[in-house]
Amino acid sequence: MKPAHHRLLTPWGESLDVENPLPEYPRPQLRRDSYVNLNGRWDYAFRIAATEPKDWDGRIVVPFSPESLLSGVNRQLQPGEYLHYRRSFPRPAVGSGERVILHFGAVDQWCRVRVNGHVVGENRGGYLPFFFDVTEHLREGDNDLHVVVTDPSDTGPGSRGKQRLQPGGIWYTAQSGIWQTVWLERVPAAHITSLTIDPALDQVSVTVRMSNAVAACQVEVLAGAAVVARGSGQPGTPIRIVVPDPRVWSPEDPFLYGLRITAGDDVVDSYVGLRTFGVAPDARGIPRLHLNGRPYFHAGVLDQATGPTVCTPLPAMKHWCTTSPP
Repeated sequence: MKPAHHRLLTPWGESLDVENPLPEYPRPQLRRDSYVNLNGRWDYAFRIAATEPKDWDGRIVVPFSPESLLSGVNRQLQPGEYLHYRRSFPRPAVGSGERVILHFGAVDQWCRVRVNGHVVGENRGGYLPFFFDVTEHLREGDNDLHVVVTDPSDTGPGSRGKQRLQPGGIWYTAQSGIWQTVWLERVPAAHITSLTIDPALDQVSVTVRMSNAVAACQVEVLAGAAVVARGSGQPGTPIRIVVPDPRVWSPEDPFLYGLRITAGDDVVDSYVGLRTFGVAPDARGIPRLHLNGRPYFHAGVLDQATGPTVCTPLPAMKHWCTTSPP
């Protein structure tokens, strides 16, 4: 008799809300209140053509890849196939001059995105976030979103890490499709596009980059709800803010300050830990990792053996360990 196959889920997988999975804001270092999460049940279809299908195979839980149990599909996208996604969303309430941005945390490996039949953009590469301004393609009421994906995995030239269509040994099951949160944001025409945050032990430097020119940016540093320091400056220029009585970040006390950045009509929240790190010689001249100006013991253990371990004595060290084939 063949052994029964069981679904192996963590407690979080067992309690997953498939209508609203991973509802938290996915980009905590640049967070806005206008966030609209598009995770949940989408229509899906596997086809050999990139054109939107007339019928659909079922429902997939985004943002889990179709190869995973949590997606509800548990089926691998093959080279030469296309995976289609479809869902609708209501038009956000957009004020005068505001824009609506459609964000994807990551899609593996290539995708094309349509809104109400209009191609709003394409993306290649399975690891980085991307976005499209979809304002001009929205209509009142429900709006149709279609994403088509293809992924050759290890048969193509794209980055894939340790994924392989035929897993085994150190190789993992290939993943594809939408595997990070999808969301909408409403932003002013002149809005913050990125932040560069450089902390030190008693201060922080924040560089704000904008989609359009803004006269000045204001940065507040918060401990809880209380503002403890402020600074202002021009976009694209570091804004240096000294924090009084700083509480330094460490693994023993991982305290984070909040940041609130205002640029014109745009307001975003972020965070920072005040700390420094680097490499410096110890009393014997040996390079050591330093945290906050002091040597800090760093332990990173990885055991990925696929067979018995063989230890051979060497003159310069106690043992040298290697892994032999199984």
